[in-house]
Amino acid sequence: MPKALSMEEKVIKATAKAEGKQVRTSVDRGERPRRGVFNGTSGKLVVNGEIPGYHMHIFNDVAGRIEEALSAGYEFVSPDEIGGIATNVVSRNTDLGDRVRFLVGTAEGGGGLYAYLMKIHQDWYDEDQEELQRANDRVDSAIRSGQNTKAGTSADGFYVPRDGIKMNRN
Repeated sequence: MPKALSMEEKVIKATAKAEGKQVRTSVDRGERPRRGVFNGTSGKLVVNGEIPGYHMHIFNDVAGRIEEALSAGYEFVSPDEIGGIATNVVSRNTDLGDRVRFLVGTAEGGGGLYAYLMKIHQDWYDEDQEELQRANDRVDSAIRSGQNTKAGTSADGFYVPRDGIKMNRN
């Protein structure tokens, strides 16, 4: 029985084939393939490659999440944009054309739950992150001042130590 290629070797071999090159893998050389680590430290969904000027994100197709992403400026990523190879990508993608999708679990109705790779302009993503950080800073400020509502009103009914809230920043 022939030895199996590791995922890394499959990617290297497929990339070389697409470029018209030949690559000898550990299996071709009669070596033992590198063993994958099974301890939860490696990502299950991996995209091999980047799209310059864009931030990529994987969205589950649940409860209007894809529609929300589209309305926020995200676009679907095609396999050609990322070199055609990603880990755990569903290869038979005939119902959606050229969108990159991942099988991520079981949907509420019992079928497959898919997630889609989407992209957004990096500057739009950075703006969104800055707005999110401003909101987080407002919450942090309210907590430090003993006011823990978004409007910054008093903290009646909430526990605040007699000496107030103190944060020790090292």
